[in-house]
Amino acid sequence: MIYMDRRLFQILDHINEGIIIIDEKLNIIYWNTQMEKLTNIKQEKAINRNLYERLPSLDRNYFRNAIDSVVKKDYKYFFSSSIHKGLITDSRKVNVRVNPFKIDNSRYVLIECIDVTSQALRIEQLKKFSNELYLLNKELKEKEKEIEKLAYYDQLTGLANRTLFYNMAEKFLEEAKRNNTKLGLMFIDIDQFKRINDKYGHKVGDQVVVEVANLLEKNTRKHDIVSRYGGDEFLILLPNIKHYNNYKIIASRIAIANRRVIVSDDIQIDISLSIGVSFYPRDGETIDDLIFKADKAMYCAKNRGGNECIHYITK
Repeated sequence: MIYMDRRLFQILDHINEGIIIIDEKLNIIYWNTQMEKLTNIKQEKAINRNLYERLPSLDRNYFRNAIDSVVKKDYKYFFSSSIHKGLITDSRKVNVRVNPFKIDNSRYVLIECIDVTSQALRIEQLKKFSNELYLLNKELKEKEKEIEKLAYYDQLTGLANRTLFYNMAEKFLEEAKRNNTKLGLMFIDIDQFKRINDKYGHKVGDQVVVEVANLLEKNTRKHDIVSRYGGDEFLILLPNIKHYNNYKIIASRIAIANRRVIVSDDIQIDISLSIGVSFYPRDGETIDDLIFKADKAMYCAKNRGGNECIHYITK
């Protein structure tokens, strides 16, 4: 055994990591108390024994090559317990650091065995906690979306409800005032809807409302706002109308769309719509003005027998 100050050995016995010192022939010349705890191998059964005989778990090609490079070339190595499992023991997670040193022209290798089991356990706990937080946050976001949907979207049709319609309509109105552009509004009512409900029941009535909602969404422009105003009434906001008569293009799409609702094999309902149209700035300065005027125009269409689109005419 090399000569070393016994005080140094005593110090190494009290540090919180396993220490092995081997000579050039890979014989163990020092084995501290922490190594005894890690491996259940006493010092007297380790000293003067070959490293690989005493710790067969180290007898791996990559570790042998590493020790050879440390002895001959003064290389240094670090082996992570997360990558190199079971190097020292299968029951604990141990990082291994290998460094060369010299005394009186003789080469030695210092092998430090750092028990990181508790740290690894905390990391796993943190990962689990982080994953739980992620799932909780995801769940909360989904709940927020559900709440937002309840607050701003009609549950039956999925269209914007009154609240969302007014929010968006006010923004488009301000934009129209700022840019001196036109804004159109359609008020739509399903003809004979009460008769449909009375004859076929409210479940079929709901199906008709959903079909009309889909029809309106499919036959309006991408940036138009389609909203369920209530019951069988719908609003369509038409931003950036270049000319007042341009609404007729959208009205004609709605008019020629397939408006037959198939309830069952023997029940089909042909839907007709009454539509009233108003415009900013010609017919009003506020959204409520435009809704009121479009509503009046819609009732004119309904009084004429329905299935018609009429724009509001200022008297």
